[in-house]
Amino acid sequence: MFEYVKEILNGKPVDWLYYESQPICIVIVDNKEIGVFRAWIGAPAAAAMLEELVSCGAKIIFEVGVAGGLQSSLNPGDIVVVTEAIRDEGTSSHYFSHDVRLESSLRLRSLLIQQLTLEGIKPQVGPVWTTDGVYRETRGKFLKFSNQGVLAANMETSALFAVAKYRNVEIASAQVISDILSKEGWLPAFEDEKVSKGLQTLLKSTVKVLAAV
Repeated sequence: MFEYVKEILNGKPVDWLYYESQPICIVIVDNKEIGVFRAWIGAPAAAAMLEELVSCGAKIIFEVGVAGGLQSSLNPGDIVVVTEAIRDEGTSSHYFSHDVRLESSLRLRSLLIQQLTLEGIKPQVGPVWTTDGVYRETRGKFLKFSNQGVLAANMETSALFAVAKYRNVEIASAQVISDILSKEGWLPAFEDEKVSKGLQTLLKSTVKVLAAV
């Protein structure tokens, strides 16, 4: 998906902050510079990369990724706009005590919902569960969070929200459902064409929002 955005928007690699395996590029949309980067997997790595980008001047951030659906109403390729990240990873606790809620920017997520609606997409809106224990997504935890209305699970969002809150920058997040966790088991759909199309639509919509803010 990084290569997709880089290609359609003619992104130019940067040399002031460079990771050989995780490149960063700048695209120009409506005379505005927008940085596009691909974070490493997991809360600690993504948070560290965001720290460096914020120190280089990033003030408005959108996380775009994939997540495992926890609700029967979700299907592969559906888009979830995140309101809050439920903390089940270790990184965010280095920024805030565990009772602090980590929420997305209301302004940014509202703009993204509006843009997706213009594209004919009706996203689901709600919280996600962030965990760094991918092989400890137990049945008990699944039932707990799904019964609470949590939409999906991923590995980075709450840590990114913690960094953004601590550094006083705006952040929002949207996820494409790439797999489904249910009482019956796990349905992986990472290679499903609907997932790729959902990511492409979400990325284009996100860039349009960034160009407008």
